[in-house]
Amino acid sequence: MRKSVRGFTIVELLIVIVVIAILAAITIVAYNGIQQRARDTQRSNDIATIVKALELYYIDNRQYPAAGGSTVINSGWSATTDGSWSSLKTALVPTYISSLPSDPTNTTNADILTSGYGYAYLSTSGEKCNVSGYQWYRLVFRKETGAQTSNISGSCTSGSQFSAITVSENRVVKN
Repeated sequence: MRKSVRGFTIVELLIVIVVIAILAAITIVAYNGIQQRARDTQRSNDIATIVKALELYYIDNRQYPAAGGSTVINSGWSATTDGSWSSLKTALVPTYISSLPSDPTNTTNADILTSGYGYAYLSTSGEKCNVSGYQWYRLVFRKETGAQTSNISGSCTSGSQFSAITVSENRVVKN
C-alpha cells in the first residue's frame, strides 16, 4: 500500500515567494514616496510660519530682520545648515514666533541653493528692485518631490534683480 503525501511542490512555493517579494517591493516604494511628500508638506508649513513671523516683525519695525553669517552660502545669508540660522532666531524668537523651525532632514554644511536640504534667509542693506535694504527678503528651501515653487509678491515680481535659483522660494519686496 502506498500512502498519499500531500504538500506543495517547489514550483508552487517559488511562485508564492515571488508574489510576496513583488508586493513587498511595491509597498516599500509607496512608503518612501509618502515620507518624502510628508517632509515637503512640513517644509511648506514651516515656511508659512516663518513668513507670518517676518510680517509681524515688519509691522513693528518697518523693515525685515537682517540676515548674515552663513559659511556655506555666503556671509549675507542665514541658513539652517551651518548654524547661522541663530541670527534670524535672535530677531524673531520669542516675540514673533515661539521657536524657529528647521528643515526635517537639514543637510549639515550644505549650500541649499545647489544641493542638500535646509532653509535659508536673505535680507541685507543692499538695494533690490529700487527698494532700499531690509525692505525685501528671500526665504528658500528645497522640495524632495515635484517641481520647485516660487511665491513672489510685492513691487518686484519679475526681472533680473534677484539671481536665478533652482530651489523653492518665498520672496517679498515692499514698496
